[in-house]
Amino acid sequence: MQLNLTGLSMPRSSHAVTTLLNAVLAVGSGLDLSEVLTRIVRSACDLVGARYGALGVLRPDGEGLMEFVTSGLTPEEAGRVASQPFGHGVLGTLIRDPRPLRLSAVGEHPDAVGFPPGHPVMTTFLGAPIHVRGEVFGNIYLADKVGGLEFTGEDEELIVALAAAAGMAIDNARMFHMARSGRQWSDALREMTQALLYGRDQRVALSMLVQRAQLAAEAELAAVALAGEDGQLIIEASTGTDPRSRLIVGTPLAEPHWVTILDSGEPLLLLSREGEAVADSLAAQLREASGLPPHGQTAIVPMSVGTGSLGLLVVAWGEGESHTAYDAAEPLKQYADLAAVTLTAASAQRDRARMVVLEDRERIARDMHDVVIQRLFATGLGLQSASRVAAHPYVQKRLSEAVDELDLAIKDIRRMIFALHQPESQPLSEELHDLVVSFAEPLGFTPRLTVVGPLDDPETVDEWLRLDLLAVIREALSNVARHAQAGEVDVAVVVQADLVQVTVEDDGVGMIETGRRSGLANLSERAAGRRGSLVVLSPMAVLGGTRVIWEVPASVGAGPTGDPL
Repeated sequence: MQLNLTGLSMPRSSHAVTTLLNAVLAVGSGLDLSEVLTRIVRSACDLVGARYGALGVLRPDGEGLMEFVTSGLTPEEAGRVASQPFGHGVLGTLIRDPRPLRLSAVGEHPDAVGFPPGHPVMTTFLGAPIHVRGEVFGNIYLADKVGGLEFTGEDEELIVALAAAAGMAIDNARMFHMARSGRQWSDALREMTQALLYGRDQRVALSMLVQRAQLAAEAELAAVALAGEDGQLIIEASTGTDPRSRLIVGTPLAEPHWVTILDSGEPLLLLSREGEAVADSLAAQLREASGLPPHGQTAIVPMSVGTGSLGLLVVAWGEGESHTAYDAAEPLKQYADLAAVTLTAASAQRDRARMVVLEDRERIARDMHDVVIQRLFATGLGLQSASRVAAHPYVQKRLSEAVDELDLAIKDIRRMIFALHQPESQPLSEELHDLVVSFAEPLGFTPRLTVVGPLDDPETVDEWLRLDLLAVIREALSNVARHAQAGEVDVAVVVQADLVQVTVEDDGVGMIETGRRSGLANLSERAAGRRGSLVVLSPMAVLGGTRVIWEVPASVGAGPTGDPL
């Protein structure tokens, strides 16, 4: 580390110079930014004999403090302080006017506003700004010189010189952090791209996507929500430091607020502190469901491609505010947009693979029709002609039977040709099985699935009803994962000629009134849209638990509202 001391007043005594050099070496001996900030505060206190010290990091807009690193407070004293300083009073004086400030009685300064509840009373004060690359990064605050003395002019010179060294140390630490973070984002982008484009299952790839985002952003939570076939945003993957972060998988983000952010295409960084109103109530609810406090920093980033967005990447940090979220904002947007492009490319790749299969089927069907059927038909005509001239009844009978067999073969081939022209799709029973299995991790066990009736028959369950069934079971299992504390869950789907019924039953604690029933409201709206019903039984008898029964008429050719298309 090279230290430019041009323009600084150096201390006159050799002891002070030695003390300063030791302090400079201390603050420049590491590259972890949080450790560097802590060493700066401790070195400043040791340098001038201050009992209390702090370093306040300015917010990017310069309006108030973002971080506050302290020294000298015992754990008991720190616990009694009501809240972290924001930058009012004398602390704000240095923010508005970044020049060294030395006071014999801090309480007598015109800008003084007193100390917050639980804060120790301080008298003498010395402060100096820290510049990094020509901009104010933060301020050093010192109070109560040991022995009841006032801070001297030499103390001020020492702190100003230390602040210059601190700026260099902070710059080096930030550059190291940016380089390391850049490598992490690069690795995350490469792994996510490979996972999506090289045949990995999409659920596995999305899981990797959020894991790498959380690691690179140094966050406590990362989740991705994609817009489904019905346009509803569903959380498809989530990871975090709290085990409850897995429970939000499958949660629909049904409120219009989420769609507004999605359509805007612009990232949103939310911040609120304890004692303030939450910056966004829906984001706060999502944080709490994931095991985080409602207050803190949350980034909601649309995954944009072209003029639209495929989904949202949500990343959240713990309570309070730090530079990490601000530093991650731009890489997160780049990461989210590349993820959207990669998802689109992976989808196109799957479509191309399906087109190749369909083209092969078309060629096979054409060959079977133009060659095989024509030959069989010609052979059948020849046999019919031969039967007319055959004299023996036995020969006539065998020729007639052969013609009938050829006719049946032609019909079978025509059915095969028709099947080859149908698009390949996963049966609904397999989709339901995969959906139920996907909740094994959030629940801690795999729910039991029972299917009765022709679930895969498109004459009974059309495409719109298929989407509703998947959405209803996903929402019901999400509710169980978030609230029920269940040990067992049974999912039953009964399909009759004129009725479809879904039952989801758990052995959990029963329904708890929380005032927020958006999940059940979604189920009720889907049932009402099909002229059906939703029944919720909870708790059930003395055993507790909840039973959700969703029942609608089977309606071929009907849209989601039951009206003819």
